[in-house]
Amino acid sequence: MKILVLVFHFPPISGGGVVVITDIINKFAELGNDVTVITPDLKWDGEQFNPKINSKIKIIRTITPSPTKIKIAARRCQSNIKKKAIEIGKFNDFDFIFTIFHPFHLVPKAAVEAGKELGIPSIIKVDDAIYQKVSGIKSIQRKIEKMINGKTLRSGTKILVSNNDTKKVIINEYNVKSENISVVPNGVDLSLFKTNIKKNPEKIVFTGAMYYHRGLDILLEAIPSVIKIIPNAKFVLLGSGGEVDKLKKVVSDKKLEKSVEFTGWINRDKIPQNISDASIGIGPLRLTDVTSKALPIKVLEYMAVSLPIIAKRGTLPLDVLENENNGYFIDDAGDLAEKIIGLLNDPKKVEKMGIQSLNMVQKFSWNNVVTNIIENVKKN
Repeated sequence: MKILVLVFHFPPISGGGVVVITDIINKFAELGNDVTVITPDLKWDGEQFNPKINSKIKIIRTITPSPTKIKIAARRCQSNIKKKAIEIGKFNDFDFIFTIFHPFHLVPKAAVEAGKELGIPSIIKVDDAIYQKVSGIKSIQRKIEKMINGKTLRSGTKILVSNNDTKKVIINEYNVKSENISVVPNGVDLSLFKTNIKKNPEKIVFTGAMYYHRGLDILLEAIPSVIKIIPNAKFVLLGSGGEVDKLKKVVSDKKLEKSVEFTGWINRDKIPQNISDASIGIGPLRLTDVTSKALPIKVLEYMAVSLPIIAKRGTLPLDVLENENNGYFIDDAGDLAEKIIGLLNDPKKVEKMGIQSLNMVQKFSWNNVVTNIIENVKKN
């Protein structure tokens, strides 16, 4: 098939959403499809993500207003992307347009409108469905954006969501018909992760962006109780983000420097080796509109290296974290400390839960996910 992909977030921008789209397009190409990507030419000065992209994939970067201001560019890039999509679409027999939805950018609008102009289906994969709550002028801006996004989602040929909870959000928040929505989860490249690594019986890991929604302050609140029982417990936090300085101050104030390691930003290809020897993977520890029933890539990666997962109740989907089967949902810092201590004191339980994680993650392989996406196109 010939696939036209329109996306806002793309390397060298970093983040889970960029991992998702690069894994998807690489798998599209690996399965023998002809892939063209159109993305805005942004000036990114954050941490760089430079994955290997299949050499058969054609990448076109469009001129974009305000390229150094990401949030402004997100709302202004759609016109040029749409024009470019229609321009090249007239000379290429694309089978469908694929795009990733996020509430704060308008690339899906460009994808849907270009698809109608070219007479081909538009497939919208939803990663983040809603904003966190705001007030004042921002709330007015977001109401307007919600109206635009709602029209876009209702006009798309097929909407792909990661789970049934997100499907309910799309139906209730954006008035999309149920029959236009299919559940297609995020995936993970299982080949990158080894499961035969000897575990460090006292290592706990977190990977990813460190900001309020992740609830790492709750983890730091739990650590003193853990190290009273298990003095050598080591909490390794991989990544960066707006909360890092605040979290480091808490570590310093509580004198936890020997127990907590901040690695800072690490290259994507180094993540497997940094988490494979751990005994526990930490998921979201705070329930917000952003984390409710979301599926962070980090959690699938924990599962791919056979880790039990601990997360706040209400965050991860139930087919990802089965309480007391491949990890635990927790309610607060005290509960978190109790579960960590219980696991670190019972290596056999760590092993058993890790095996369950590995078994459960198999259905999230990118091969299965991308095949599912293409099957959804063929049905329309």
